[in-house]
Amino acid sequence: MSKNIIVIVVYNRPQNIRHWLHCWEQCNKTATLVVIHNDNGDVYDFPDDIIYIKRQNIGFDIGAFQDVCLNRLHGFPEWDNLLWVTDDTFPMSKDFPTPFWDALKVTDVACMSVSHYVRRHIRTTGFAITRKVAELLQWDADPITTKEDCYQFEHRSKTNTFLEQVENSGIKAIQVAPNETSPLFDTEYTRRIKMRLQEHYDLFGKHEPLVVFICPAYNDYPYIIHSLQQQTHKNWELHLVHDGPNNTGLKKQVELINDIRVNYYETKTRSENWGHSIRSEWLQKVVGDYVVITNQDNYHAPVFIEYMVNGFTPGAVATYCSDMVHSYKAWQIIPCSMRRGYVDCAGVMIRLSSAKEVGWHDVTSHSADWFFFEAIIKRFGINSFIKVKGCLLSHN
Repeated sequence: MSKNIIVIVVYNRPQNIRHWLHCWEQCNKTATLVVIHNDNGDVYDFPDDIIYIKRQNIGFDIGAFQDVCLNRLHGFPEWDNLLWVTDDTFPMSKDFPTPFWDALKVTDVACMSVSHYVRRHIRTTGFAITRKVAELLQWDADPITTKEDCYQFEHRSKTNTFLEQVENSGIKAIQVAPNETSPLFDTEYTRRIKMRLQEHYDLFGKHEPLVVFICPAYNDYPYIIHSLQQQTHKNWELHLVHDGPNNTGLKKQVELINDIRVNYYETKTRSENWGHSIRSEWLQKVVGDYVVITNQDNYHAPVFIEYMVNGFTPGAVATYCSDMVHSYKAWQIIPCSMRRGYVDCAGVMIRLSSAKEVGWHDVTSHSADWFFFEAIIKRFGINSFIKVKGCLLSHN
């Protein structure tokens, strides 16, 4: 029986790998899945039935393909048939590999698309080959190191592209289906994205985590609501908790916003401890995937949730933005780091399950937020905090 291997090659898009795993759980397993991670410092954890291989990002996806063909990628399994897919190419069927395996019964190369853009070539975002083809391929550059080397292999070489080598060897490359019904969909191929992306989500669903914001409030209008309403990531909830009874009509003002994601509460008595009692209590009450503990007058950039969620790797417990603007520092941009006095609570997103496990225990110190982070670091390690590039928070 042939050994069939499916490869997903990724560089720095953990959100795509998370989505692929979400899809793979629903697929018919006709092969072993291998994830090749062109290392950018992140660490991924996968189920035991998925092989995970890290390599230096030398030569991008085609550099990794070259290493597999030349048997020099440590840890790669034995194989007879190989389906090669980039992480931004998504499945369009729960049995997406079968058309490729069927094609390899009559030829040695099957592909998602033969493109005529620039010149006729196999698009290398999704294709399958037999071991025979790997052994006959010649490489203008060895090792492949640059994007230009990749382009030369795919479509720019005058005499030695992937498709030309295949056809010069007497092998027919089969496109397994028309672009409109292909079992794989290249999400970066913009001429087709609008046609098929919704079709993909209808089949597999879209994994969009719920991000919960806990926000103590006192009298002033909660401007944070409007920054959250502008978020590109729409699956969020705000729990706005007023410290004690309010007599300024704040509840009515919030109700007029008429957004079911915004929840308003008042405590029976005022704690007068910078809202720490509220943070401690509501951290254990809320339900979701991630949590941000913020203040009513903070401003989160429209891409705050999107970037922070996408920054998570499977082993990460929290993400934090690399920079913020702070009113205490004359509205200057301040670099952030996970040290006391160099990070703001509102600029950190935490896996809710981990935050609940650690708990917010200090309700008397002005620096209770740092002690909360310190406890998480002690429990999970400093490397569980991932820095996300961007000035994503204004602390007002």
